[in-house]
Amino acid sequence: MRTEALALSVVVPMYDEEEVLPIFFERMHPLLDGLGISYELLVVDDGSRDRTADLLLQAAEAWPQLRVVRLLRNSGHQAAQSAGFRRARGEFVVTIDADLQDPPEVIADFLKVARDEDVDVVYGVRADRSSDSWPKRTTARLYYRLMCRLVGKDIPFDAADFRLVSRRVVDAVNALPEDGRVFRLVIPWLGFPSAEVRYVRAERAAG
Repeated sequence: MRTEALALSVVVPMYDEEEVLPIFFERMHPLLDGLGISYELLVVDDGSRDRTADLLLQAAEAWPQLRVVRLLRNSGHQAAQSAGFRRARGEFVVTIDADLQDPPEVIADFLKVARDEDVDVVYGVRADRSSDSWPKRTTARLYYRLMCRLVGKDIPFDAADFRLVSRRVVDAVNALPEDGRVFRLVIPWLGFPSAEVRYVRAERAAG
């Protein structure tokens, strides 16, 4: 049973991210504090073999909003997201990777769109793939066409795991069987009202 509901949970799966963590903290901490809402940063350590878990636990001592969930072994990105969804307390939940390719500053845009347009899902959609090779762009198109066929409806092209969902979506996802859950398929399949925010993806910050 959930207690102490918050306005926002930011769920971050991590695996061997010790090199990027100082940059991640430096950028994420003031950004989330500056939103002016109650929040938690829920990091799921997916069985890291380096010092990721130790650095997270150290940071949590000085950052009350940082919660650390540790998986006993490396279970994969989707399993880590599932663990975050089960433990998130926010009325809105954002999922983002630790490498800062998806700019955390876009979280404020997600929240504004969700409230202004009264939608349950806001997808982060890459605005530009010009830096990708032709084979990579072609593979991406084929991948999204396949996903549309599997889901049975259109899904945003160039949307990945950077998104915002409402508590209604989180509860619906948590009610589904967990085996083989793929969030890029499950969330569009649920059919909640959605919108998009376009952004430019950066290079990996470190590691």
